[in-house]
Amino acid sequence: MPIHDPCALLSRLLEEPTESAWLEFKVNNKDPREIGEYVSALANSAMLAGRDRAFLVFGVEDRTKRRVGTELRLQQQKQGNEDFTNWLTRMVEPRVLIEVLDFVCDDLAYSVVAIEPSYERPVKFAGTEFVRIGENKKKLAEFPEHERSLWIATGRRRFETAVASSNVTADGVFAMLDPDPIYDLTGDPKPKNPQEIIRKMVDAGFLLDNLEGRFDITNLGAIMLARDVTVFPSIAGKTVRIVKYSGRDKSRSDFEQEGKKGYAVGFTGMMRFLMERLPKEERYIDGVRRMVPHFPETAVREVIANALIHQDFMATGVGPVVEIYENRIEVTNPGSSLISTDRILDERRSRNEKLAATMRSFGLCEERGGGLDKTLIEIEAQHLPAPDFISSESSMRVVLFAPKTFGQMSKAEKLRACFFHCVLRWLTHDYMSNATLRERFSLAPEEYQAVSAVIADSIKLGRIAPADPDQGKRNARYVPYWAA
Repeated sequence: MPIHDPCALLSRLLEEPTESAWLEFKVNNKDPREIGEYVSALANSAMLAGRDRAFLVFGVEDRTKRRVGTELRLQQQKQGNEDFTNWLTRMVEPRVLIEVLDFVCDDLAYSVVAIEPSYERPVKFAGTEFVRIGENKKKLAEFPEHERSLWIATGRRRFETAVASSNVTADGVFAMLDPDPIYDLTGDPKPKNPQEIIRKMVDAGFLLDNLEGRFDITNLGAIMLARDVTVFPSIAGKTVRIVKYSGRDKSRSDFEQEGKKGYAVGFTGMMRFLMERLPKEERYIDGVRRMVPHFPETAVREVIANALIHQDFMATGVGPVVEIYENRIEVTNPGSSLISTDRILDERRSRNEKLAATMRSFGLCEERGGGLDKTLIEIEAQHLPAPDFISSESSMRVVLFAPKTFGQMSKAEKLRACFFHCVLRWLTHDYMSNATLRERFSLAPEEYQAVSAVIADSIKLGRIAPADPDQGKRNARYVPYWAA
């Protein structure tokens, strides 16, 4: 994030009550190694404080914060035969963004060093890590508790907090982002004062105050609230692409549509567009003939929301895709599953925590980890084939199937339905039995032998296990293999 208005930045920094972990004032200090050590200390302390930038300002008395100007001209300074900025960048490890700027405000000269920590690992200068302790610069190794906290902090940085567009005016923010979903989807009243809306967007992590009177739009803000995602290169191509094929393969497509709005702005419209184009069948509901989609809307919504939340935003050129076939829907997101597909209902891990929390707060998906559970419950209630979860090295695909009777299901489909039914029962602190599985398949009691065969095959393949090794056949109960 380059500095656009250094005088505005200086005024904003002087509003800070005191120097802090990420801010240091000096008048003159020509020792380049001392400056380098401060860069390490400020970068590390900024990470501990969760800041995006740290600043070393020359030309201000640290105690009084009086503007006195400086004799330094860091942009013109040399270290040996090398430009100071190049030397400083080379001496810092890992590589972090360092901006050195000389400027004049009200006839007084200043120099500023702005540091953007990488959140990759603690920052060293000349092979040594430093940190701010109070108002002092110390070696990080002397403070092991800070060192542990810093290593934890290096894992916090996520795609959502990176900047999608910088140095944007308040009017520019409203031109690029639509704030209405923040209020429409949560039920909160929308303030009339634009500054209150801006403050709300900063608090939500959609914007960062760049301390120069303008704002930086984060990737989270862009992906959720963009009026047009194509103006943000970092998230272009990350909206949902919908493709409908005329049969059961990709040989002929009926249409292809890709959204341009952020998730919060366009999700409801996308779902409406999608559900209108799904294969339907005629059913009588409360005595009225209706055309009903083959796939429950709740299941479709949760699977798509799950794909958005768990996608790998660092994968370039690919985004979430919904493919509609005659007999199924496939929802694919870039990035492999972080957990085994066999544990996808009971284990909780998100690749994009801030995005997941925001989607939940907006009511666009279920509470943490509950979306796929709800998908399976809805599918079982309608006696549909169980979904297939397929994780590869670079993607995750969920397949929802159109209605099939027990007799039409393949052996693999019956075994998959048995396994996930057993998991759902276990999640409710209950057990699967022949009777519950018959009900799941919508079979009559006299079909118990067919269901017994599915259970026997599932045990043989290690998918489920008896709840009690000594149980009899009449009241046998079963659990997933990983719960035995």
